[in-house]
Amino acid sequence: MTKSLFRSGSHGWRFSVCAVALLIAIQILSARAQAQGEGPRVYLLAPVDFNAVSVTYMDMSSNMNFAGNILIPEAKVNSDVYAVNYNRFFSIGDRFSELWVTGVFGSVDGQVNGTPLGTLSTEESGSGDPYIALRVGLIGAPALQPADFVQHQQSFQMYALAGLSLDAGDYSSTRVLNLGTGRSSLRLGVPMVIPFGRQSNTTWLEINPNVYLYEDNNDPFNASLREQEPLFVLETHLTHNVTRRFWVGVDLRYQTGGETTTDGVDDNNRLSQLGGGVSAGYQITRALSGFISYGEIIEKSDNSEGDMLRARFIYTF
Repeated sequence: MTKSLFRSGSHGWRFSVCAVALLIAIQILSARAQAQGEGPRVYLLAPVDFNAVSVTYMDMSSNMNFAGNILIPEAKVNSDVYAVNYNRFFSIGDRFSELWVTGVFGSVDGQVNGTPLGTLSTEESGSGDPYIALRVGLIGAPALQPADFVQHQQSFQMYALAGLSLDAGDYSSTRVLNLGTGRSSLRLGVPMVIPFGRQSNTTWLEINPNVYLYEDNNDPFNASLREQEPLFVLETHLTHNVTRRFWVGVDLRYQTGGETTTDGVDDNNRLSQLGGGVSAGYQITRALSGFISYGEIIEKSDNSEGDMLRARFIYTF
């Protein structure tokens, strides 16, 4: 921190410090739950040379797998998800950059009807596939120290995003439902952010198109090979700071594709759905913030079902 961050003026040093902490905290509202959407304000610009850790709990009910990327039409699945996330904000050249690592833990309890072996149930707990990602600013995302960040007037931002889910979660081909997926996947995205208004009381529009590419599962349940088509996801969020500490938002997420083929036979589980939800967050202290959201599938042309309640706490340092 420099003295300019703490100088008195129209905003005052207390607001400057709170602004930096708030924007870092709301920026890292990312954990795993990709099927339900990462949530709002994940990709906002933040000052560099900061770290953050977050803990997330999600209660999800659906007819999808634990990772949320495969539709299982005849399933009823309840998942409790705990995600622990570490973020590092730094610079590559003069560009804002972010590295994050997410560990996923939890339990899955559900049953699948109509399998060749009849109705099968699974109740398991353990770890899901861990996730690592890198984000680099392309447009409107300079690497700024806190003092410069507070004074920076944000404009349209575009980032390059690459993420990898590793085949390291608890998985067994003897179970019809697992926490791990039995294969790795690659994510490529181009998140965009459009700010409106003053930085102290701002409305943000986020538009985040992504494609997910999947390895083959060479050891699926009751089969020899399962392949999956790419999954295309468009996530948008409109959020507004009601006060310097409190914000609210509405969320939309459309996804299509991701159909699986098992031993050369289509599983007829192509995703085509629109999810919606609401979110709210609060800056508890300069370093600690909280976040809660609810979402569900609101329109579909498949037979997917799902809803999610999520709560998160974030600490920056």
